[in-house]
Amino acid sequence: MQLARFFGLVDLGILTVVAVAVLLPPREMYASDAIKGDDHAQLAVALAEARTIARPNDGQATEDFVRALDEASLKDWAIDAAVAASDRAKDSPSRWRALLAASTAYVDRLDVVPGLDYANRALGACEAARDKGDAAACPTWEQIRMQLYQQSLDAGVKSGIDPRRDPRGFRKASESTMREIHIGPNRDTERGSAAPRAGSGSSAPAP
Repeated sequence: MQLARFFGLVDLGILTVVAVAVLLPPREMYASDAIKGDDHAQLAVALAEARTIARPNDGQATEDFVRALDEASLKDWAIDAAVAASDRAKDSPSRWRALLAASTAYVDRLDVVPGLDYANRALGACEAARDKGDAAACPTWEQIRMQLYQQSLDAGVKSGIDPRRDPRGFRKASESTMREIHIGPNRDTERGSAAPRAGSGSSAPAP
Protein backbone atom coordinates (compact mmCIF):
# COMPACT_ATOMS: atom_id res chain seq x y z
CA MET A 1 0.00 0.00 0.00
CA GLN A 2 2.79 2.41 0.83
CA LEU A 3 4.54 1.56 -2.46
CA ALA A 4 1.35 2.30 -4.39
CA ARG A 5 1.18 5.76 -2.85
CA PHE A 6 4.59 6.73 -4.26
CA PHE A 7 4.52 4.76 -7.50
CA GLY A 8 1.56 5.29 -9.82
CA LEU A 9 0.60 4.83 -13.47
CA VAL A 10 2.27 8.09 -14.49
CA ASP A 11 5.59 6.96 -13.03
CA LEU A 12 5.25 3.62 -14.79
CA GLY A 13 4.65 5.37 -18.10
CA ILE A 14 7.73 7.55 -17.66
CA LEU A 15 9.90 4.54 -16.87
CA THR A 16 8.58 2.77 -19.97
CA VAL A 17 9.45 5.70 -22.22
CA VAL A 18 12.93 5.97 -20.73
CA ALA A 19 13.52 2.25 -21.15
CA VAL A 20 12.44 2.33 -24.78
CA ALA A 21 14.69 5.33 -25.50
CA VAL A 22 17.67 3.62 -23.88
CA LEU A 23 17.24 0.12 -25.25
CA LEU A 24 16.21 0.88 -28.85
CA PRO A 25 19.05 1.36 -31.36
CA PRO A 26 19.67 4.93 -32.59
CA ARG A 27 17.61 6.07 -35.56
CA GLU A 28 19.29 6.55 -38.89
CA MET A 29 19.76 10.16 -39.94
CA TYR A 30 19.95 11.33 -43.52
CA ALA A 31 21.44 14.59 -44.74
CA SER A 32 21.63 16.20 -48.16
CA ASP A 33 23.35 19.27 -49.52
CA ALA A 34 21.38 22.47 -49.01
CA ILE A 35 22.88 23.86 -52.22
CA LYS A 36 21.98 21.81 -55.26
CA GLY A 37 24.31 21.35 -58.18
CA ASP A 38 27.84 20.16 -58.69
CA ASP A 39 30.93 21.09 -56.71
CA HIS A 40 31.53 24.15 -58.90
CA ALA A 41 28.08 25.59 -58.09
CA GLN A 42 28.48 24.94 -54.38
CA LEU A 43 31.93 26.49 -54.37
CA ALA A 44 30.63 29.60 -56.16
CA VAL A 45 28.00 30.17 -53.47
CA ALA A 46 30.46 29.52 -50.65
CA LEU A 47 33.04 31.88 -52.13
CA ALA A 48 30.46 34.63 -52.66
CA GLU A 49 29.26 34.25 -49.07
CA ALA A 50 32.84 34.41 -47.78
CA ARG A 51 33.34 37.71 -49.60
CA THR A 52 30.28 39.22 -47.91
CA ILE A 53 31.68 38.16 -44.53
CA ALA A 54 35.09 39.63 -45.31
CA ARG A 55 33.58 42.85 -46.74
CA PRO A 56 30.23 43.41 -45.00
CA ASN A 57 29.90 46.96 -46.36
CA ASP A 58 30.58 46.00 -49.98
CA GLY A 59 27.35 46.19 -51.93
CA GLN A 60 28.93 44.51 -54.94
CA ALA A 61 29.85 41.47 -52.84
CA THR A 62 26.26 41.25 -51.63
CA GLU A 63 24.94 41.53 -55.17
CA ASP A 64 27.21 38.69 -56.33
CA PHE A 65 26.17 36.52 -53.37
CA VAL A 66 22.46 37.07 -53.97
CA ARG A 67 22.89 36.29 -57.67
CA ALA A 68 24.67 33.03 -56.79
CA LEU A 69 21.86 32.09 -54.40
CA ASP A 70 19.25 32.91 -57.01
CA GLU A 71 20.98 30.75 -59.59
CA ALA A 72 20.93 27.93 -57.04
CA SER A 73 17.14 28.48 -56.61
CA LEU A 74 17.60 29.49 -52.95
CA LYS A 75 15.20 32.42 -53.14
CA ASP A 76 14.37 32.72 -49.43
CA TRP A 77 18.05 32.67 -48.50
CA ALA A 78 18.75 35.28 -51.17
CA ILE A 79 16.14 37.64 -49.71
CA ASP A 80 17.35 37.20 -46.13
CA ALA A 81 20.98 37.74 -47.13
CA ALA A 82 20.25 40.87 -49.16
CA VAL A 83 18.02 42.46 -46.52
CA ALA A 84 20.52 41.77 -43.74
CA ALA A 85 23.41 43.11 -45.83
CA SER A 86 21.54 46.30 -46.71
CA ASP A 87 20.92 46.93 -43.00
CA ARG A 88 24.61 46.44 -42.20
CA ALA A 89 25.78 48.75 -44.99
CA LYS A 90 23.81 51.86 -44.03
CA ASP A 91 26.89 54.09 -44.20
CA SER A 92 28.34 52.50 -47.32
CA PRO A 93 28.21 54.39 -50.65
CA SER A 94 27.53 51.08 -52.39
CA ARG A 95 24.53 50.27 -50.19
CA TRP A 96 22.24 50.75 -53.18
CA ARG A 97 23.60 47.54 -54.68
CA ALA A 98 22.51 45.52 -51.65
CA LEU A 99 19.09 47.21 -51.71
CA LEU A 100 18.71 46.50 -55.43
CA ALA A 101 19.74 42.89 -54.83
CA ALA A 102 16.99 42.62 -52.21
CA SER A 103 14.50 44.05 -54.70
CA THR A 104 15.38 41.60 -57.46
CA ALA A 105 15.37 38.71 -54.97
CA TYR A 106 11.82 39.61 -53.93
CA VAL A 107 10.71 39.99 -57.54
CA ASP A 108 12.21 36.60 -58.44
CA ARG A 109 9.91 35.16 -55.78
CA LEU A 110 7.04 37.20 -57.29
CA ASP A 111 6.75 39.37 -54.17
CA VAL A 112 6.51 42.54 -56.21
CA VAL A 113 5.29 44.95 -53.50
CA PRO A 114 8.37 44.59 -51.25
CA GLY A 115 10.41 44.39 -54.44
CA LEU A 116 9.19 47.85 -55.41
CA ASP A 117 9.87 49.14 -51.90
CA TYR A 118 13.50 48.07 -52.05
CA ALA A 119 13.84 49.42 -55.59
CA ASN A 120 12.76 52.84 -54.27
CA ARG A 121 15.25 52.52 -51.43
CA ALA A 122 18.01 51.62 -53.88
CA LEU A 123 17.31 54.71 -55.96
CA GLY A 124 17.33 56.85 -52.82
CA ALA A 125 20.66 55.38 -51.69
CA CYS A 126 22.14 55.97 -55.15
CA GLU A 127 21.04 59.60 -55.16
CA ALA A 128 22.38 60.07 -51.61
CA ALA A 129 25.79 58.74 -52.66
CA ARG A 130 25.88 61.09 -55.65
CA ASP A 131 24.79 64.05 -53.52
CA LYS A 132 27.78 63.41 -51.27
CA GLY A 133 30.04 63.85 -54.28
CA ASP A 134 30.74 60.15 -54.79
CA ALA A 135 29.42 59.79 -58.33
CA ALA A 136 31.67 56.80 -58.97
CA ALA A 137 29.83 54.82 -56.29
CA CYS A 138 26.65 54.99 -58.37
CA PRO A 139 27.42 55.78 -62.02
CA THR A 140 24.85 57.55 -64.15
CA TRP A 141 24.20 54.52 -66.34
CA GLU A 142 23.49 52.40 -63.25
CA GLN A 143 21.11 55.07 -61.97
CA ILE A 144 19.26 55.15 -65.30
CA ARG A 145 19.05 51.37 -65.35
CA MET A 146 17.51 51.40 -61.87
CA GLN A 147 15.06 54.11 -62.83
CA LEU A 148 13.81 52.06 -65.80
CA TYR A 149 13.54 48.98 -63.58
CA GLN A 150 11.68 50.92 -60.88
CA GLN A 151 9.28 52.53 -63.37
CA SER A 152 8.47 49.18 -64.93
CA LEU A 153 7.91 47.53 -61.56
CA ASP A 154 5.85 50.47 -60.31
CA ALA A 155 3.55 50.24 -63.33
CA GLY A 156 3.03 46.54 -62.75
CA VAL A 157 2.23 47.00 -59.06
CA LYS A 158 -0.17 49.90 -59.76
CA SER A 159 -2.08 47.71 -62.21
CA GLY A 160 -3.21 45.54 -59.30
CA ILE A 161 -2.45 42.36 -61.24
CA ASP A 162 -1.12 39.46 -59.19
CA PRO A 163 1.96 38.11 -61.02
CA ARG A 164 1.38 34.69 -59.46
CA ARG A 165 -2.06 34.39 -61.07
CA ASP A 166 -1.48 36.35 -64.27
CA PRO A 167 2.25 36.66 -65.04
CA ARG A 168 1.63 37.70 -68.65
CA GLY A 169 -0.81 40.40 -67.63
CA PHE A 170 1.60 41.75 -65.05
CA ARG A 171 4.44 41.78 -67.56
CA LYS A 172 2.28 43.60 -70.09
CA ALA A 173 1.29 46.19 -67.49
CA SER A 174 4.88 46.70 -66.39
CA GLU A 175 5.97 47.19 -70.00
CA SER A 176 3.29 49.83 -70.64
CA THR A 177 5.67 52.59 -69.53
CA MET A 178 8.42 51.50 -71.89
CA ARG A 179 8.63 53.19 -75.26
CA GLU A 180 9.48 51.06 -78.25
CA ILE A 181 11.84 52.44 -80.87
CA HIS A 182 11.74 50.74 -84.26
CA ILE A 183 14.86 51.15 -86.37
CA GLY A 184 14.15 50.27 -89.96
CA PRO A 185 16.13 50.42 -93.20
CA ASN A 186 16.76 53.68 -95.03
CA ARG A 187 13.96 53.94 -97.57
CA ASP A 188 15.94 56.24 -99.83
CA THR A 189 18.71 53.67 -99.99
CA GLU A 190 16.15 51.00 -100.89
CA ARG A 191 14.93 53.15 -103.82
CA GLY A 192 18.50 53.53 -105.02
CA SER A 193 18.53 57.33 -104.95
CA ALA A 194 19.29 59.87 -102.33
CA ALA A 195 16.75 62.44 -101.26
CA PRO A 196 17.06 65.68 -103.22
CA ARG A 197 18.75 68.52 -101.45
CA ALA A 198 18.07 72.18 -101.79
CA GLY A 199 19.61 73.45 -105.02
CA SER A 200 20.74 70.05 -106.22
CA GLY A 201 18.35 70.05 -109.17
CA SER A 202 19.27 73.48 -110.57
CA SER A 203 21.46 73.93 -113.61
CA ALA A 204 23.66 76.86 -114.59
CA PRO A 205 22.47 78.99 -117.55
CA ALA A 206 24.22 78.55 -120.86
CA PRO A 207 26.78 81.20 -121.68
